[in-house]
Amino acid sequence: MAQRTSIDYTRNVDHAYEQYLLSNERKAMEAIGHFEEKLHHNSYVKYGRFTIPTFFKPHFITAKQARLLHSVCESLARMVDRVTELYLHESVLKDSFSLSPEAEELVRIDPGYSRVVAIGRFDCALEGEDVKFMELNCDSPAGMGYTDTLEQLLFEMDELRTFFEEVHVQREVRSQKLLDALLSVYEEFGGLETPQIAIVDWKTVRTRPEFDALKSFFEDRGYKTTIADPRELRYKSGKLYHGNFRIDLLYRRVIFNELLEKIRDVNDFLRAYKDRAVCVANPLRSRLASSKAILSILTNPAYDHLFSAKENELRHQYIPWTRRIIDAERFYGGKKIYLIDFLKDEKETLVLKPAEGYGGKDVTIGSETRDEEWNHTIDKAVKSNWVVQEFVTPPIMSVPAIMNHKIEFAAKKINTGCFVFNGAYAGSLSRLSDDSVVNVSRGGGLVPSVVCEAEINR
Repeated sequence: MAQRTSIDYTRNVDHAYEQYLLSNERKAMEAIGHFEEKLHHNSYVKYGRFTIPTFFKPHFITAKQARLLHSVCESLARMVDRVTELYLHESVLKDSFSLSPEAEELVRIDPGYSRVVAIGRFDCALEGEDVKFMELNCDSPAGMGYTDTLEQLLFEMDELRTFFEEVHVQREVRSQKLLDALLSVYEEFGGLETPQIAIVDWKTVRTRPEFDALKSFFEDRGYKTTIADPRELRYKSGKLYHGNFRIDLLYRRVIFNELLEKIRDVNDFLRAYKDRAVCVANPLRSRLASSKAILSILTNPAYDHLFSAKENELRHQYIPWTRRIIDAERFYGGKKIYLIDFLKDEKETLVLKPAEGYGGKDVTIGSETRDEEWNHTIDKAVKSNWVVQEFVTPPIMSVPAIMNHKIEFAAKKINTGCFVFNGAYAGSLSRLSDDSVVNVSRGGGLVPSVVCEAEINR
């Protein structure tokens, strides 16, 4: 693609990218059409029957921002492990998670290795040198296979190769880092031979195409892999099987709460897990770390004594104020009326969400909600296991689109998900939307986040 000599790659990569596309607009529009055609025909970027919405642009992250994400994510991972270990082995946090007796029994099963969260995705708002982590997805996080596929499609485009070289893009193979994390816990578990892997979730989930991508990736690297519904697993002769396929290492994508709802249907899986006949990652105890209740601990000064001075500085700086509704009620001396008054008075600055929710379901932003609906949500929240959180305004990213036979740039709200595998930062994805609740399951788009050496001034 031809370039204008005025393009400045060193000051603002977002702006330079726009200049780059506009420098030869006709070729850029052809490239966008070609990219969209490749997307349509790629079976690995489907969400159910539909192609995942994406854009002809990655989310550019500076090397400085990447260092910040590395540092904060890895510190958060250590703190999350510490909190969950304290809950499991001491009484100091026994009232911090609202678990049913059945859930309590499952999280207390020893998985056979030490890490509570082998596979995590910490979701944040990243803008300049500031970052706020609103959610820690530590149960069954998704997106690494999708993101690798989308990134590969972008980097295969000849029209973008020169630009990516100019800004010195550093690429991450998230699927490889996922595989490395799975093999690491398998080794600690005591696995001695090359494991056979099962990716396990319900048959009906819309993320099945990502499982297909990961299965292909694992098998290309020499690991036999199957995709299985947990109800299809059978425990016999001390081993777990999917048909005639012996499972040594089970990559759990089925969500804890859904597993609990169908507990009678997955008895063989649970018996094999209890008997340590199979290595399971994430372990079921990761459910603790995935609860938004953990953010209530991480932002509460009452728990400062559990952390170092540096950790206290970090958790108060990079996590927005969050409280379980029941904890906020205690703050008001058990006076529900005071809590309700607070939630109504501070409506414009707050978010209400279920503590065990996922996929953006029922997340309610006060500033974008009518008073009547907000009051109805408050009523639900005070009767259930919900949290209240300080609202963090999503950053904005511009993306190219073809409108009226020319390239236009639309502003989208952006949320960045940082993969954290075995406590180490493992690359990112970003989700884009017109809405403040940014989630693919709610119609948002997905783009790879890539680190570049050039500066980005937003």
